[in-house]
Amino acid sequence: MKRNFTLLSIALITLMTVSANAQVKNYLGFFGGASVPQGDFAKSDYSNNSAGFAKRGLTFGLDGAFYFYKHLAIGATISYQDNGELTYNDALNIATGYTNSFHSDVSTVTAVNRYHNVNILLGPQYSFEYHKFILDLRASAGIIKNYSTPEITTVLNGSAEQTETFYQRSSTATVFGYAGNVGLRWKFSDNWCLGIHGAYINSQGPNITNDNRQVAVGRLVTRQPIKEIQTTFGLTVNL
Repeated sequence: MKRNFTLLSIALITLMTVSANAQVKNYLGFFGGASVPQGDFAKSDYSNNSAGFAKRGLTFGLDGAFYFYKHLAIGATISYQDNGELTYNDALNIATGYTNSFHSDVSTVTAVNRYHNVNILLGPQYSFEYHKFILDLRASAGIIKNYSTPEITTVLNGSAEQTETFYQRSSTATVFGYAGNVGLRWKFSDNWCLGIHGAYINSQGPNITNDNRQVAVGRLVTRQPIKEIQTTFGLTVNL
């Protein structure tokens, strides 16, 4: 472990020495790739109220940085994510859980809407430049605007505890989020770069409204955490 840390420190010092006198150029780019849910957001466990049943989906957006001193910059990302909808098996899983929790004869669960959101994140960036390659490291924070989350309707037959149809509503809330980013750009011309990028995004997520719940029995989602890893490819232009 100590040896690996030493090697990493030497590599970072070398990169900083190489790029110390270089003024990295401002850039703006477009990217697209995969958004992969992590943690509770990806789980499909009925008994876990934070399980999101989210799916691997698409992300795309704009990314850029303004260098105010040599290799130090303020970077910003605007991205759109789609993390899918509940499947038939997801709805069946939830229905089976409610049947057991409410001692119902049968439960019917239907779900509409998807996980749609937009991230607007801003933060400091440090870039290492070596020949035709640029390594970008960034920590950022900002807002996650949810345009929808899955809306679930549940009908119970034969339950004395819950006689009304109840709903887990779709959320359109705006919440705080933060991210860690690493990117590698290859300068294939004086003004253009191709790059790969990875980002870890985390948020407590939006509050979830539930209607017509007569008793707090079984699965009851009041907040949906959002956690994902995004891997993308992009094209940037120097400004």
